[in-house]
Amino acid sequence: MMERNLGLDYFRVILSILVITPHAQPLFEEDSLVGWLISNGIARIVVPCFFIISGYFLSSKLDDKKALKKYLLHLLLVYVVWSVIYVPVYYNSIEPRSFITFALMGYYHLWFLPALIIGVIMLILGNKLTKNKNILLASGIVLYIIGYIMENRGLPYRSFYNGIFFGYPFIVSGYFLKNNNIKDGIKNLYLYIIALFSLVTLLLESYLGYKDEIYHNVFLSLYIICPALFLLVIKNSHYTKAKDYMAKLAAGIYFIHILVLTAIVPLSEEYNIYNLPLIILVSVLLSIFIIFVNKRIKIFL
Repeated sequence: MMERNLGLDYFRVILSILVITPHAQPLFEEDSLVGWLISNGIARIVVPCFFIISGYFLSSKLDDKKALKKYLLHLLLVYVVWSVIYVPVYYNSIEPRSFITFALMGYYHLWFLPALIIGVIMLILGNKLTKNKNILLASGIVLYIIGYIMENRGLPYRSFYNGIFFGYPFIVSGYFLKNNNIKDGIKNLYLYIIALFSLVTLLLESYLGYKDEIYHNVFLSLYIICPALFLLVIKNSHYTKAKDYMAKLAAGIYFIHILVLTAIVPLSEEYNIYNLPLIILVSVLLSIFIIFVNKRIKIFL
């Protein structure tokens, strides 16, 4: 048993379930505005929030070389294991010359792990160069804006949707929130206002993509709404002695759901809102099995 923030662990599970929606396309009818705003709007908060959580809790380890090495090596191991698991899924769907790209940047949702590794390394190096947290945060904001510009210039999404222009900005945001004690310095009311306002702007940004029939990964409002939501969860939940079961459940759902979508509950050409409960249920059950196996072979989570 260890001290855990159960509210945050449950938040992780909700995020992992939410991330299924953009991958179960079309969620509603193909031209559904509601489906678009969920899958290509609200669901975009998932990965940034995961990066923020990582940066927030990593901040206490930045001066512990042994802990950092262990953390990074474990991330690399988990990435290699899941990449091997997904080989049968993507082997016949990509060209041989693309294997190097997939190996370095990740297949589909697995891109999160190499992006996390790169972002963490950047934070470690940045922390060595300067202890000024404002400068580190500013560097993240600048890189995020550059990534936003790159996407809107029509560059390939892997050129900006990676650890440098997407992962690091949110990781350093989590680090900044932890080290500047923002949690105790801002009232709930203000956070609710910020979250509501940024949700409206996120939906507006998503609607513009719907109108132009363009999928976007980088929204400016994400850099406001995700830290606000994270702080609301942190401020309104408490630490208690508990196991990390829910956090592992969230990770398992995230890693396994694409396998469920491609091999177990294949997507049809029609909208998949009625399949969504089954997809979630199977993902949860498989995640529980993965947790059981991971207790004995700690290479999956």
